[in-house]
Amino acid sequence: MKENVILVPTDFSMVADCATMHAGMIAAKSNHQIVLVHIITKEKKQEINKGKISEGELLDKLILQAKYLQSKFNVQIDYLLREGSIFTSISEVASEKKATLIVMGTHGVKGMQHLTGAYAIKVISSSKVPIIIVQNKLPAFDSYQIIVSPIDDTIETRQKTMQTLALANIFESQVHLFKMRGSDEMTEDRIRLNLNYVKKYLKDHEVNHLIAEQPQKAGDFYKCFLRYADEVSADIIIILTTAEKGMLEIVLGPVEQTVINNPQQIPVMCVNSLQSIYKKAYK
Repeated sequence: MKENVILVPTDFSMVADCATMHAGMIAAKSNHQIVLVHIITKEKKQEINKGKISEGELLDKLILQAKYLQSKFNVQIDYLLREGSIFTSISEVASEKKATLIVMGTHGVKGMQHLTGAYAIKVISSSKVPIIIVQNKLPAFDSYQIIVSPIDDTIETRQKTMQTLALANIFESQVHLFKMRGSDEMTEDRIRLNLNYVKKYLKDHEVNHLIAEQPQKAGDFYKCFLRYADEVSADIIIILTTAEKGMLEIVLGPVEQTVINNPQQIPVMCVNSLQSIYKKAYK
């Protein structure tokens, strides 16, 4: 089994199918293997017991999807059914398969509680690796050409630098760093230090990047950030999910919910600040 594995949970919905397209594109560019997993929950098990569907039919769906991805992207595909809770099983499978990335579909704002048929918050908080969350928007040009990442005043914001570098190296992307405008001199100094750290890292690794800044008196930073991402036709956004206020509060808060479910349907990579630094990113 390769260590370079992208895990894709699927419930065979349209958004899950979209997630497989993003995963296939990444795998084809980065020499990753894809592992498709369908979790048989208690509810699904009841359907099986009632004869509404069989495990054989679910397996056939996985095999069909695997064959399609393999033919389209020419990548190695594995697949499995796993009985359990989506809250924990996705993270467990990721650890077993030594996945370095999870790609999942979300059903939108009304479905923030639904992520391939489960609760987004518990999947994200239990993951030790970054998760790319997609809606119904397929990848453009078979590439993430433009990556946009916010730079705020928290020291944790630096932790997404390695993921930004990893994606940029795969796709030869242009990275846009969108700088928050500090409300006072001390805050501005912290933001500037973070920006300089990320700029130097990208420059040292010869990544094409540019800087944009929140306009004066422009209102909410993340609303400005999303407008900017839309204006530059971002292919993916990278954010950090911190645990300072508790993972449940943060991910279900207005900032992350707005970004993840952005109306432009730009995919979002969520980097959990509790995880160890992602040193094996897309080798």
